[in-house]
This record gives sequence, structure tokens and C-alpha cells, in this order.
Amino acid sequence: MKNIFKFLFAFGVSGLMFSSCGDSYLETPVQGAVSSDVLAADENGVNASLISVYKMLNGYNGQGNPWGAAPSNYTFNYASDDAHKGSELSDGANFQQNSLYKWDPGLSQYQEKFSAIYEGVRRSNNTIQLANRYKEAGGSATFVDRITGEALFLRAWYHFDGYKIFVNIPYYNEEDADFRKKNDVPVLPLIIADLEKAVTLLPDVRSQVGRSDKAVARALLGKAKLFAKDYAGAKAAFDAVVATNRFELAPCYLDNFNIATQNNKESLFAHQASVNDGDGNGSNTNYLERLGAPHNDSHTGCCGFNQPTQDLVNAFQVDANGLPVANWNANRLTVNATTPVDPRLDFTAGRTGVPYLDWGLHKDSWIRGSGWAGMYSTRKNMKLTSDAAGPGWTTNQLHAKNVEFIRYADVLLMLAECEVEIGSLERARELVNMIRDRADNCAQGPVGGPLVLTDIKDARITWANYEVKPYTAAWSDKAAARDAVRRERRLELAFEGHRLFDLRRWGTLEPTINAYRAYETKLTNMVNGVEVRIAELDGADAPAAKHYAFPLPSVQIDLAGGNLTQNTGF
Repeated sequence: MKNIFKFLFAFGVSGLMFSSCGDSYLETPVQGAVSSDVLAADENGVNASLISVYKMLNGYNGQGNPWGAAPSNYTFNYASDDAHKGSELSDGANFQQNSLYKWDPGLSQYQEKFSAIYEGVRRSNNTIQLANRYKEAGGSATFVDRITGEALFLRAWYHFDGYKIFVNIPYYNEEDADFRKKNDVPVLPLIIADLEKAVTLLPDVRSQVGRSDKAVARALLGKAKLFAKDYAGAKAAFDAVVATNRFELAPCYLDNFNIATQNNKESLFAHQASVNDGDGNGSNTNYLERLGAPHNDSHTGCCGFNQPTQDLVNAFQVDANGLPVANWNANRLTVNATTPVDPRLDFTAGRTGVPYLDWGLHKDSWIRGSGWAGMYSTRKNMKLTSDAAGPGWTTNQLHAKNVEFIRYADVLLMLAECEVEIGSLERARELVNMIRDRADNCAQGPVGGPLVLTDIKDARITWANYEVKPYTAAWSDKAAARDAVRRERRLELAFEGHRLFDLRRWGTLEPTINAYRAYETKLTNMVNGVEVRIAELDGADAPAAKHYAFPLPSVQIDLAGGNLTQNTGF
């Protein structure tokens, strides 16, 4: 059954964008764009305004192809140890600078993301203003409270996305009259305050798929407090989510990345994609995520960006006990049926000779820039060949695969982090084992057979030796427990937009990236019988303290007239 967002997107959300912020959110007032001659201050108008706020979760504001605004933040994750920019050296060269840690404020992806974030903030504030006008005119207080709660949650969501990337950003609310605010006030406490208020206004259970409610807001509240290192506060928020008993891990890991089974009980919050809904250009689809599709003679034919690193692929190795190996880069993982690996590997990375969804065997020829960025393709945001495709020449690139923002697995692993930090190591082990037990439930199926097999030791699996087991020994060492939880986050959540921001908040960015580069830059690939060295990181700058925040876009610095202070080091 279609949810309300897919229906209303088809209805014509472009008309709800009001006055676009163009190249800069500073060029038009952050609020006041909605007036009575645009949307009526009644339930229909207020709800339409709110839907436009959700619409911006896909990052697309009708302006060209702003790839840097993609909801999964994949272009920023190039700075992690999980992803290469991929494609060819000359294509998307601006994104390559993220991988090289050559972060110039003039790079287009920073402006694209900044603009999308503040368009979301603007729409949130517009909605709160319109809801207040409706309430003042005698409208339902219950309705207004719910709408306001959702808009507060979304305002916090957009600001938090900006905080993760740029750290030092201005924070706008519906009462602001100064549209060129300074960025000299810490925003994390303001995000937390918005979420705490949203929790008091939101319903216990959302009315439609895709909306927020108390549990969804508490999940983001817990994450914000985790970034603030308030482990007790974060734990309380995550515990409250768990206590609802509304969420559970999907039976199979792939259920979270399959259009037919998305929006299951594991999904708390996601960008709701739709396809062939009358929007004309497919902008309600996975529009800004499509660059990661395998290239050349694959099902999509484009575009080969966002390739998994060898370091990430190696991290899925397991030992004789089915647990993550201690030093996964000691031996390079090759594609064969002997090296024991976690089955989540082949739901995360496309490996040549291994079935790729229902596309057939992954081929070397699917890699656009053969050799220089590795030989792996992304998988999580790809459609099946049988799924409906979008319009235009990009037909098989556009589809209705959601982008998962908060999964229950993520909540459990963040809760496990809190438990480690407050000293409840055995509870942390229990939570991690829930994730690992689910990983044992299914594996990629064979070409011409079922999409998934529920026995990871099925005789039809000839391309890999799948193995994954829970931790059976008690956890008594805090540092070891912390490492185990962090490792599990990388395996479970790879390519879902978390890795770089996790490394930053843990304070481990420099040593992690340095170790990754020391390994990755020495690797070679066999391409048509010739050794080709992975060269994507050649000439990279060393990670430093300044890289804990991306630079604010230079165009915003200029337009702010001295009110925005550039991040240190840029």
C-alpha cells in the first residue's frame, strides 16, 4: 500500500517549494515565504507545507544535478576508509578532493549540501509558522501540536545533518528575523532542545509510513546526545525506543535494501522514494544516489562511483570461531570459496564472480575505471532487474529504493556503545550478538535460483565460505568491548552514511585513515591479466585536526557579509 508521501509527491510537490533559495539560503528570507495566497492556513495547507519538508529529505531542490546533496552523504564518505570515489579519474574530480583531504571551500559539493540543508530548515520553519496561524484562527490544537512536532523533528534532522558535515553552522528557528545569523553558537544543544520538545508533541505511533513519532524523535535524540558524549542521556533515549516493542530486526539483512520488503519493522526513518508517479523527471526516486550504480554492461550502464575499498571488503573476514579477525589486512581477501567471510559482505559489495542481486555474476567490466579505485561495486541502494524503473535515458538507474536513515540495528549498536561507556559490557555483548545472529539468517542466492538462501551453508553457495557467529565469551575488557562494537557498526552499516562521522566522534580519524592508506595505496588489481595499482589516493594530504569539519562553502561566506566564520584551517 502506498504511503502518503508517495501519493503527495506525485500530486506535484514542485508547487510546494514556494520561493526557492536558489544558490543560497541567504538570498531569500528563511521564513515568510509562505503567505495566505500560496497556502491556506487550514489543515490542507498546513499538511501540504509539512509534506514539502519531508520532500527535501532526498536533497533535490530542482536545481540541476546537485550530487553533493545526496541523502546518504556518499560524496562525503569518500573521506572514510570505506569508499573510493571510483568511476574514472577525470569524472567527478571535485569529489575526489574529499578522498584526498584537499578540501577547498569552493568545491561544489559543499554548496550543494549546505543549500539543501537550509532549504529543509526553511520549509520546517515555514510549516511551524503556518501551523501557528491556523491555531490562532481557531484550528485544532491537537492537529497543530502533531504538525509542529514533526516540523521540529525535521528542523533538528536538517540541522544535525549540517552539524555532522560542517560542525559550525547557524541555527534558524521560526521566530528569527535576522536572516544572516552568525555561526558562533554551538548547535548541538539547540538540536537536542528541538528534539526534546518534539517528543512532547508527537504521537506515540506515526499515522503514515515515513512520518516521525515519539520513538523516531527519541532515536535521533539519542544519536545527538551520543555525539555530545552524554552516554547516560543517549542510553535513556535508546532504551525508550526499545521499550516500545514496535521495532525489530528484519529476518534477513537484505530485507532492508530490497524495494519489496523496505519499510519493515527495522526501518525507523527513511527517505521515501517513489517511481513513475507523474513527477516527470524522476526526482522523487533515488535521484541523487544513482551515481553509485555499476557501469558499462551492467543492468544500469552507469555510473561506477562510490566503490567499496579493499580495506572494507577485508574487514568482513572471520576467524575459525566466526568472529571478526583481529588483523584483517594481514592477508588480502581474494574472491574464492575458501576464505571465511561474513555473509553481509556480498550484500554490501559486488565482487567479480559472485552473484549480484538478480543481475547475474558481477563482472570486471562493470568497473568503470578498471584498477585505479579497486574492483568492487556498491549494492545497498541498487534495485532488482524486476523492480520498476524510472523515466528517461537513466531508466534503470532510477527506482523506488528508500535511503535508510535510522534502522533499528543502528539504534541497538548505538545503545551498545552507551552500555560500554557506562560499564555494562555484558549488555553491550547481548546487543551486538542480536545483530550477528541476524547476519547468520541468510546469504546471497545463486544465479537462476532464489534471491536469498536462508542457510548460509547451502550447497548452492559455491563462491564463498560464509560464516558468522555471536561472541560467546564474556566481555570484561572495556577497550576490547568498545572495539568490538565499533567494528560491528562498520560491518552492519557500511555505505549507509555513518562511517566518516563515527570516526570523527570517536576521535580516531587520523590513525584510522593513515593505517587504511598505508595498506590501500600498495594494492594492485589484475585487470585483463595485467597488474594495475590502486592509485586513487596518490598525492593525498594527511588527515589533521581541521578535517573534523568540512569547510563552509565559500559562496555562503561571501553572501553572509562577515557573519559566517570559516572553519579553522580553511
